[in-house]
Amino acid sequence: MKTIALQEKTFKMLEELKDKWKTASFNELILKIVQEANKTPKSLFGALKEKTKRFTAEERHKIWGEEA
Repeated sequence: MKTIALQEKTFKMLEELKDKWKTASFNELILKIVQEANKTPKSLFGALKEKTKRFTAEERHKIWGEEA
């Protein structure tokens, strides 16, 4: 865990944004800000975890031409 120094005005702005976006922590808020700034797809942060199914060997072969 790390600590960062913020000016009071910056802290208040983050606090307001945390309430507006209904994030559970400042860490979650900062992650959302960074994702927005980088236009990072949520899928890269595990957003699809447990929501997709694994391909069977037959499906992989059909899609990517791999050996079954």
